[in-house]
This record gives sequence, C-alpha cells and structure tokens, in this order.
Amino acid sequence: MLTCIPLCLLQTGLTSASGNILCAVQHISTRALPLCLKVILVLPPITMFIIQDEEKLLTLEKVLQNYLPAAIKVYGTILNINRGKISDQEVVVDIWPNFSTVICRPCIKEEMYTSDECTFTVFSKDQSSLYNLLMDDNVVNWTNCFTFGGIDTSFLELVKDVAACKKFTVNFLTSTRAMILEDPGDLLDITSEKADVASRISHLDISHAQIVNRNWKFGKDDSGLKFVKNIIAKFPSYCILDETNTPVSWLLTYQYGAMGLLYTEPEYRRKGFAKLLVTKMVKALQNIGYPTYCFVEEDNTKSYQLFEQLGFKEAPDIRFSWVCCRPFEN
Repeated sequence: MLTCIPLCLLQTGLTSASGNILCAVQHISTRALPLCLKVILVLPPITMFIIQDEEKLLTLEKVLQNYLPAAIKVYGTILNINRGKISDQEVVVDIWPNFSTVICRPCIKEEMYTSDECTFTVFSKDQSSLYNLLMDDNVVNWTNCFTFGGIDTSFLELVKDVAACKKFTVNFLTSTRAMILEDPGDLLDITSEKADVASRISHLDISHAQIVNRNWKFGKDDSGLKFVKNIIAKFPSYCILDETNTPVSWLLTYQYGAMGLLYTEPEYRRKGFAKLLVTKMVKALQNIGYPTYCFVEEDNTKSYQLFEQLGFKEAPDIRFSWVCCRPFEN
C-alpha cells in the first residue's frame, strides 16, 4: 500500500530546482496511485510572472483600486513603483492578466536576503493561489529571515503551514487596523484654529532622522535609522519645529503610501500638534493623487480616536498583520 505524502512536501519537491520527484512520478502509472497523489499529478504547474512592463504595472495599479481596502498596501507600493519612488522592489503575480495574487518583494539580490529589512507585501483573492506562490522558492527565498508586512490576518494560518514545510518559525509582530479617509470632505481641518502653531510646520530632512528613529517603536538601531533616512528622502513628511528649529512633533509616509511614525514629544502633547500634521499630510497626499490612510495597532486607542475624530473610518472586516519568518535553529 502506498502512503499519502503531505501536500506541502510533495509540492516542495515538484517545484524544487532538481525536479527529482517530478521526474520520478512522470514514469508512474496513475492507476497505481492513491487518490491524493492522482490529484497532485493532474494539478497545473505552478507558475509566476514578474511584472516589469510599465504598461502592465499601470494596468495593475488601476485594477487594484477595485480591491481596496484589502489591496491598499500593495496598491500603494505599486503606485510608488510607477512613479519612480521605489526601485528596489519587483512585482510578482500568479497569472496575467487575470491574477489572483500579487506579491511585492525585494529585487533578487543576495544582499537583500541577509537582513531583517527584507519585507514582502501581499494581496490575494485566493488562498490556494497564495499557497502555491509562497511554496515556490523562485518567489520566496526560504533561506534567510524576512517579514510579511501588513498581510491579511486571515492568511496567517496559511503562512504558518508553508513556513512549517520550509522549516521556518513565524513570529507575530503586530496586528493593525486600516484607517482610511474615503471622502476629502470628511476631514476635520483645525488649521485656522491653530494658525500660530501651523506656521511652524516644516518638512523633515535627513538631519532629523536620528531623533525620529530614537522615538520609533520599531527603530532605535542602525537598520531603523537607514529606513527613516530613506523615507524622509523619498516620501512626504512634516514636522512642527520649536523655537530652536528642533522637531517636536512629526509625521512621515511609508513607501507604500500610508502615513506613519506619528509622534509628539511628551511636553508638547494635547496641543493639537498631531491633528495639524495629519491635516497637512492629507492635503499633500491628495494633491499628488495618493490614497490617504494609515495603519493603527489594535491596542493603540489614542491614535485610533485621533484619526476617527479627523474623519477617518476603519476598514471593516479586515486586519493587517506583520510577522517575521526565521529558519529553525539547529
């Protein structure tokens, strides 16, 4: 009697570079196989396409608008790729043009896979399509640690299953809610009420990166400093300066278009600084055609209330999680 081989193990073999299992099963009569193997053998080959053509990327950006808010992080990433703001990411889909899954990943360079900075952004309409892409070593380099950033929380069990097959652990980092300003008219603008403070709003520059990184929950190290410098240089950011021209409150934009790293020094809180900065950023993002949204950690009640008061609404029925994948320790 033949023993059924787990799906993940068989698919790992079928998609491996050596193709040993695939070669072997091609010479076996399916009449002698149990049903589970017959199903595997008739599955279509796993495919993936790297979208590099400018016209296709623009088409993808447009189509993803139909899948907001679930696709908002991938949409924002591709928007910035199309605008020349991101050059170190590439886009993978399962099929084209009728895709089910889109993955934004670092461009294939060995040095990109030796750091915790390696982040994958995922949108999928179909779990089996996502499973197949994640199992494919040509899509995900399952040799070094990396992060799934802002993945739909409903996919976490799938990610854990794939990671187990690849002998990786999955460490949960945080879960967030997406807050979106759907209608610009919903924005509560307090600029006129705080004209004196609003006059001190300025752009962040690279010299401010250290203070931002020092107060960022996920920063405080050299990797965080590098990240902060990058997004200050490439994406919109604002701060409020004190009388010595030192930032005391600031707001940045991530490479995927979301507002983030909002912070106000303790002695300047409860003065409306954060609301002023969000209002300023919303107007700037709307002027350049960016979506206006942010991710708020589930336990961050104060930030949730702040954005809600300004007119943002929580995306219903979805959570976005950040998880880190690491190889098993021997």
